[in-house]
Amino acid sequence: MSPPTGKTPAVNPPTVTDPAAPATHSGLDPGADSGEARTLADLRRHLLKSKAGMAGVAITGLFALTAIVGPWIPFIADPAQQSLPDRLKPPVGWGGTWAHPLGTDQLGRDLLARLIDGARISLLVGLAAVGLAALIGTLLGLVAGYFGGWADTVISSVADVQMAFPGVLAGLIFVLAFGPSVWIVIAVIAMSGWMVFTRVTRSLVFTLRTSLFVEASEMSGAGSPRIMRRHLLPNLVSSLITLIVLELAAAILSESAFSFLGFGVQPPQSSWGLMIEQGRDYITHAWWVVTFAGMAIAVAVLGVNLLSLWLQSFNDVAEREQIILDRPGM
Repeated sequence: MSPPTGKTPAVNPPTVTDPAAPATHSGLDPGADSGEARTLADLRRHLLKSKAGMAGVAITGLFALTAIVGPWIPFIADPAQQSLPDRLKPPVGWGGTWAHPLGTDQLGRDLLARLIDGARISLLVGLAAVGLAALIGTLLGLVAGYFGGWADTVISSVADVQMAFPGVLAGLIFVLAFGPSVWIVIAVIAMSGWMVFTRVTRSLVFTLRTSLFVEASEMSGAGSPRIMRRHLLPNLVSSLITLIVLELAAAILSESAFSFLGFGVQPPQSSWGLMIEQGRDYITHAWWVVTFAGMAIAVAVLGVNLLSLWLQSFNDVAEREQIILDRPGM
């Protein structure tokens, strides 16, 4: 994730519903679609109307598909296989051959294979780090927002202190203590990002905890864990998903930065940041070694950001009202 700035990303307030209430159908038709089916249909219609959303889904989907199935594509070479006679071969169109469509690096390794392998690392680190940060931050935000008092004071103070601590410095400390590895990068990125989820969750829970269905649950004798799990958390899902996607882009950038600085992925594994670091000495006469890795980072981050912007637009209250009005039969 990006270095802390002290600002919390804007997340639209959730649409308040009581997930424990019995399901009802609008209208007299007993075969009416469920709320989940209507939401999926609204999501699909909104996506088809959004060029940014379509581009984000396409780019992110291609990125994820490449990372998952790339190693099993028959014509993709071994990303760690070296061939010194083939070192710094240019890509196709600049004197290269289809044996290495994007050229080779300083050790003769196929750049296309290394880009695909780097996509797997970026996806693994991004999802794991953001998932861990979301889990920790959401739990602490629920506790702080629901109970308030000293719990809120302690959690908010720790989050403020952590926000002021540079993520790169934390990465350096962990690397010196445990050595560079992918898991160290995941831990550092998660440590640098849980505060965002805590702040957003806390602010949303402050709004929701005075809702009638929460008060009714408290009066009926429901315990605090049950109220947070059954009533508060489901109303945070849409906002948290938007925030997770937004933070995924920052995690991809952070992983590339740590690998570039030597804190993250180590050879012979491949990472987009590591590819740029290893190829910077050859940029004047072998531009393709760093260019394609940089383009991969830019395109992946752009796709994830477009996806998060579309999700944020879908969760906007005014936009949601318009979507409901545009439903067939309304």
